[in-house]
Amino acid sequence: MKRFLILVFCVGSVVAKAQPDDKVIYYEDSKVKKSRISLALNLNPNWTDRRLIDEGTPSGGEYQLKNDQADGSFQLNYGLDVFFRLGSALRIGTGFGVANADFSVQDASYYSASRPDTILVDVSTEVSMYTIPLKLNFNTSLTDAFDLEVIPQIQMNLINFYENSYTPQNGSAEFKNDFTDKTRAVTYTVGIALGGTFKLTDNWGLFVRGDIRYMVNPLIDEVNYPREALFNLGLNTGLKYSF
Repeated sequence: MKRFLILVFCVGSVVAKAQPDDKVIYYEDSKVKKSRISLALNLNPNWTDRRLIDEGTPSGGEYQLKNDQADGSFQLNYGLDVFFRLGSALRIGTGFGVANADFSVQDASYYSASRPDTILVDVSTEVSMYTIPLKLNFNTSLTDAFDLEVIPQIQMNLINFYENSYTPQNGSAEFKNDFTDKTRAVTYTVGIALGGTFKLTDNWGLFVRGDIRYMVNPLIDEVNYPREALFNLGLNTGLKYSF
């Protein structure tokens, strides 16, 4: 009996030493990463064109259009957004940006008290503004490396520059008019972006989205002046950092 107890003790000792010395690790809530805030640096290559609200071509003013057609141009806008996570599939964001526009019209009529008669001119317009967007980011993870996103937005525009350059068709000298003081204090743009974010690391992501935006009220809202609004079609690209 004594030998049997000694044998059981020896076998038990060997088995105990053979067991792996695993440690159970408990994570406190303070050590679990919760990415509720993220920053997005935007670089938006897009085609910017001009539309006339109500397709109106007013007459009687110093600047009259033959029709509602205009030629747009390529622009590169930029900005910075901050997003707050409201749920697993929804973020809300706002930020600050800079946007530009450059469009032209042909065969416009121009009249001024300083000139003897009405002349035909080609008009090139430059517009610059600061933008403050409000965005909703609806997202879902398709893979560990890619999130699909749909982002409707409304954008407030603060116009800080509006200038027309006139090229007379009769060969006389070019001239300019600065209409910045006649622009609306605030205009609004609605838009939607569709695309996604490629996850480069746990914190960094690269996003590429198709983007379309339309201004809903005119840049200048005065009698006898064209009710111009901007239309953008392009990409919303950039880098995102999640805290």
